[in-house]
Amino acid sequence: MYLGAVLKNKIKILLFFFILIGFYKAHPSDKIHQAGVVEHLGKKLPLDLTFTNSVGEKVLLKDLVDKPTIFDFVYYRCTGICTPLMVEVASVIGKTELQPGKDYRIISISINPAETPKIAAQKKNAMLSIIGQKIPPTSWEFLTGDSLSIAKITDAAGFYFQRQSNGYLHKGVLIFVDKSGKICEYVHPGYTSRGDFSILPSEFKMAVIETGKGAVTATIQKVLQTCTTFISKGKDGIILVLIMITGIFTITTVLFIIKKANPYKGNS
Repeated sequence: MYLGAVLKNKIKILLFFFILIGFYKAHPSDKIHQAGVVEHLGKKLPLDLTFTNSVGEKVLLKDLVDKPTIFDFVYYRCTGICTPLMVEVASVIGKTELQPGKDYRIISISINPAETPKIAAQKKNAMLSIIGQKIPPTSWEFLTGDSLSIAKITDAAGFYFQRQSNGYLHKGVLIFVDKSGKICEYVHPGYTSRGDFSILPSEFKMAVIETGKGAVTATIQKVLQTCTTFISKGKDGIILVLIMITGIFTITTVLFIIKKANPYKGNS
């Protein structure tokens, strides 16, 4: 009787825990879930959108995506993860035998509609200068666009971000699409011991090759980094951690009670 009552109470607590998580996810003030990545594998990006390249020309995405293409949603004057992410992309380019412009293309799109082609050109020049080898300028495009076009492409990609007073809150991810615009893979960069971004050349190369075949590959690595210029470990982060700790403690307690009440189970 006692065991049944205890388990019943623990189950109630566990149910409350899951309800709390659901409420936390749905709460409109939740910054974590307003700025994230929902993978739309197999779906197509709208390639009929027009953006402006770094030399001020209007370009259609469908005219650029003629081979495996890696989309990178950033903003060029970001003081958070955007530049480190692009630096790591520049670094990995020279670590595989694949040739940008021939085997694949990279398209960075600013999520800030206020950024100009001049700003994009400055960032492009900075990134190309650290690659360590000459690549065709058109193999890595740095685009800007209006808020409507940005919203359409990011929504289709499942890339969500939130405007903050000092920048944008968003995640760091590379999205691989084939020449038809189909999303084939999401690569979430890992981290080094120093906390820098890390993209495995082998993972990058395989993603390009598989995307070239039109193969849809589920994500293995799910490490995401919040891009913000302020300390992200605020009350929302603390609440989420407390919820997770409560859930782990509750589940562990229930399992301990069951084991203690049935010490010989499995040995008969």
